Amino acid sequence: MRITPMDIEQQEFSRSFRGYNEEEVDDFLDKIVKDYEELINENLKLNEEIERMQEKLKEFGQIEETLRSALLNAQKSAEEMKERVEDEAKVIIEKAEMEAKALKQQVFQREDQVKNEVDNLRRYKFIFKEKFKSMLNLYLKMIESEDFEEEGNYDIKGEEVSKKKTKEILPEEKTGKLEGLAVEKDSKIEEIEDEHQYQ
Repeated sequence: MRITPMDIEQQEFSRSFRGYNEEEVDDFLDKIVKDYEELINENLKLNEEIERMQEKLKEFGQIEETLRSALLNAQKSAEEMKERVEDEAKVIIEKAEMEAKALKQQVFQREDQVKNEVDNLRRYKFIFKEKFKSMLNLYLKMIESEDFEEEGNYDIKGEEVSKKKTKEILPEEKTGKLEGLAVEKDSKIEEIEDEHQYQ
C-alpha cells in the first residue's frame, strides 16, 4: 500500500530518551509531504498527458489506416482503369485493323474490276477497228472495181451496199471473192479476240 502525504503528515513517533528533536523532525516531514504532493500531482499530470497522447496516437493510427486503405483503393482503381483503357485501346486497334484490311481488299477488288473493264474496252476497241477496217476494205474493193464504176447501177442504203445490187453490178465470181474476203477478215478478228481473251 502506497504512503500518501496525509499518512506522512499524521505519522506519530514514540518518544524516547535522548531521541531526535521533535521540531526538526516535524519540519523535515512537512518538506517531505510538500515534495511528495508535488511529485504525485506531477505524476497525475504526466499520466493525463500520456492518456491524451495515447488517444492522439490511436487517432493517428486510425487516420493512417484510413489513408492506407484509401491508397490501396486508389491503386486498385488505377490498375483497373489502366486495364480497362488498355482493353478498349486493343479493341479499337483490332477494329481499325479489320476495317483497314476490308478497305484494302475492296481497293484490290475495285482495281481488278477496273483492269477488267479497261481490258474489255481495249478488246472492244480492237474488234471494232478490225471490223470497221474490214468493212472499209470491202467498200474500197467495190469502189475500185471497174465493173462497179461502169455500170453505175448501185444502191446505197445507209452505210450498207445492197447485196442484190452488188450481185447485179459485179459478176458472181468477183462478188464471191469480196464476200470471202469479208468472211476471212471476220474469222481473223475472232481469232485475235480469242487470243486477247486468254492473255
